[in-house]
Amino acid sequence: MSNLDSLFNPSSVAIIGASPDERKIGGRPLSYIQRYGFEGEIYPVNPKYKEIGDLKCYGDILQIEKDVDIAIIALPSAAVIENFKKCAQKGIKSVVIFSAGFSEFGEEGKQLQDEIVYIAKQHGIRVLGPNCLGLFNVRTGFYGTFSTIIEDEKPIKSKIGFVSQSGAFGSHVFTLARQQNIGFSYFVATGNEADIDVADCVEYLATDPDTNVIACYIEGVKDGGKLLNAFKLARDNNKPVIVIKVGCSDVGMKAAMSHTGSIVGADKVFDTVFKQSGVYRAKTIDEFLDVTYAASQLPPLKGGRVAVFTISGGVGILLADQLAENGFTLPETPADVQEKLKGILPIAGTHNPIDTTAQISYIPTLLEDFMDAVLSSGAYDAAIIFLGFAGLKHNSIAERIETLRKMKDKFQNIPQIAVTINSPESSLAFRDEGVSVLQDPTRAVIALKAMKDFEQFKYRSLTQDFKRFQIDLSDIDDNLTEYGSKKFLQQFYLPITNEKLALTEAEAVQFAKEITYPLVLKGMSPQILHKTDKGLVSLDIQKEEQVYKEFRRLKGIIDNLPGAKFEGVLIQEMLKDDFIEMFVGSKYDPIFGQMIIVGFGGIYIEVLNDISMRKAPVSEKEAEEMILELKASKILQGYRGKEASDIAALSQVISKFSEVIASLDEDLSEVDLNPIMVFCEGHGVKIADGIITFNKQLAKI
Repeated sequence: MSNLDSLFNPSSVAIIGASPDERKIGGRPLSYIQRYGFEGEIYPVNPKYKEIGDLKCYGDILQIEKDVDIAIIALPSAAVIENFKKCAQKGIKSVVIFSAGFSEFGEEGKQLQDEIVYIAKQHGIRVLGPNCLGLFNVRTGFYGTFSTIIEDEKPIKSKIGFVSQSGAFGSHVFTLARQQNIGFSYFVATGNEADIDVADCVEYLATDPDTNVIACYIEGVKDGGKLLNAFKLARDNNKPVIVIKVGCSDVGMKAAMSHTGSIVGADKVFDTVFKQSGVYRAKTIDEFLDVTYAASQLPPLKGGRVAVFTISGGVGILLADQLAENGFTLPETPADVQEKLKGILPIAGTHNPIDTTAQISYIPTLLEDFMDAVLSSGAYDAAIIFLGFAGLKHNSIAERIETLRKMKDKFQNIPQIAVTINSPESSLAFRDEGVSVLQDPTRAVIALKAMKDFEQFKYRSLTQDFKRFQIDLSDIDDNLTEYGSKKFLQQFYLPITNEKLALTEAEAVQFAKEITYPLVLKGMSPQILHKTDKGLVSLDIQKEEQVYKEFRRLKGIIDNLPGAKFEGVLIQEMLKDDFIEMFVGSKYDPIFGQMIIVGFGGIYIEVLNDISMRKAPVSEKEAEEMILELKASKILQGYRGKEASDIAALSQVISKFSEVIASLDEDLSEVDLNPIMVFCEGHGVKIADGIITFNKQLAKI
């Protein structure tokens, strides 16, 4: 049994601060629980009353003789600690704290909240809140909330679990959903998240038999790994997760003077981990509700072939355009089916989109005949049916809904979305028949696209166990140059250029002979991050005299820069074969850990901003996906007669590098490997430049 069962599915509840006044915070949950059919034991607690309604009221929770699963505290903050201690003494498993005045009110409130957490841990109590709106379970009639959103009407039951970090936002979404006849299995507002957070709730709902879709509103995350594990559990149980994430936390994400720091922001990290976890991120409340509703109603979308039925040629064109933009195809109606449709209605547009014309209003069986003929062909994976404002025509909408119900039942593996403007009555009629309906064509396309994303994610390769390196950093210099960084990487068999560090002119000449011309010379200083900007890179060195000259020049630049220390001059092979410059980097995110970034390299990476990102580690297959999702990836695949680049070798390097950074985790701040030279297919890659920054205070010029 989950340790949150007593919270989500209690068999007994005590309300501390209960009131006979339904308008008060302690009166509402008591009223809701009684009114909406909770079948468990109810224990009002308030020393002011001996009875509330027909229930005995207790002066103290310790006076209750029987066990209590959950207690709701609806008291001023000053009285919370005392009563929470009594809950602990009583052995209560879960406590919901409505009261405000804790961490959201400054240091004094935070200390009170910390005391609650300490007591909870000592006694194994799970706490929702404080400063929260509470929760409810529609199936059991447990309404542990003081929200006014349910005071006039019992919530609609469905298989959608909704978790929100904001009670006000959650109430707003709940109200909009109810207007569209969308229900929920659970509603949870997590408040200050002193203990139970969004991740805990997602984890519970991921295994709950009464929930098949999970919807979340998130403002911030304290434990990224915990949230990702919850998302994985939902994925493993085939439960789509839809999220609205607002705000862009910059905790620990101040941009460093590096490529990585300037192209990775906190919101991009959230985008990445959502996509990597198969979580759909909605941008608007309409999209949030539409996708959540579609995921709870529609069967899995097995392909991208869509049939469009429309009473308007113009809307048919609009849908065709938007479906194509979102990766769908609209195959032409098979010839034999077109002939059949023409036999039914000669003036119909029988290509796809399929225009039934206004005759749909005069021939009762027209829509059913058309849909049956087209969907029976096996040529389509989904259907959108545009009916204009038919939902406002109460004298005929029942026939349309009955037709759509028949088609849904007959073609159970084909997602079908009707589009019409609805009245409250017609919206309810659609819901009662289990027919999916939205009011705007574009919103139908977006919902269908989300369904496609959910299905495609099932077949994506996911990183399994990875090699975790044991890395000793005790002898690592605080400030690593390119030379030190690449030497560090070389121990993990990552391919670097042939190079040696010269401390004197004589060493430079000797190393040049060993490596052979042409060469690249680079001035090394731990305080200088971008060598090109300071003139510290010399290309195409062909002879000994140039080595002497450039060594002196590079050393002179460093010696004349205040605060810069001369480490040496790097004598490096100059790569001659055809290659494409790529960038591979990492950035430590304080919430989710190491993020790996891939893009096209050189000096233009920040300008192009064509990057792909994942949470490390990644498999070679995932690494290849990262490469191919770059907008300019065709350059690597062979373009206008150019040979294809060695994507397989680059994928191997990315995967191995991701294992290294995941092993280092918070010890590593960021890495820039730029450029990585990718040669023609079969000829490998080489890391030509790179900087590693560990999580220490480094002074860079």
